[in-house]
Amino acid sequence: MDKSLKDDRDYLRSVCEGLESLRVRNKTEIRESQIKAYNGVNKITSDLNKYFFTLSTLLIPIIFSLVSVNVIRQRLNKADSMLITISLLFLIVSIIFGFVHHRVEYIFYVKMLKNKTKQLKMWSAISFWPADPSPEKIRNYFNEYESIRKKTTEIEEEMEVSSSLIPFVLQGFCLLVGIMSIMSIVFRILPWI
Repeated sequence: MDKSLKDDRDYLRSVCEGLESLRVRNKTEIRESQIKAYNGVNKITSDLNKYFFTLSTLLIPIIFSLVSVNVIRQRLNKADSMLITISLLFLIVSIIFGFVHHRVEYIFYVKMLKNKTKQLKMWSAISFWPADPSPEKIRNYFNEYESIRKKTTEIEEEMEVSSSLIPFVLQGFCLLVGIMSIMSIVFRILPWI
């Protein structure tokens, strides 16, 4: 640092203000990330999960009501009864995987919020407003800023980007198998009705 700048209190104060504004900006970005985590980064899969869940839940009573119709029941053979049972089983398993997916999403968001809270506490625990700025204090502030930035970056890199999609994929697969099983029966019986 230039000797005249070391003695210039206004310059040193402006450096401290710059560091403080960086700290506040980092804090604000973390708060915004917390809001995103709370609202759900994985909104699309969550919405699809709800649609799969609703469809599975609606198909079960529809299947039972169709099977209870005398005209349809007379047309069913043992293979059809087995397909209906398989379809109902897969639809129920799809609903269960829907619950599992909700739980996985919840755990993901709780972890994300905890990590963001750690980062926020790190940036909130310090301040770069000295009563009397000196070159030594500013050097220490730069070192402290870099140290906290490095720690918060490490926390960010350790975080998962999204929750596991395995329950979601299994939910969709079970729903598809359940629908296909019912559709094979419907298309076989439909021409006779």
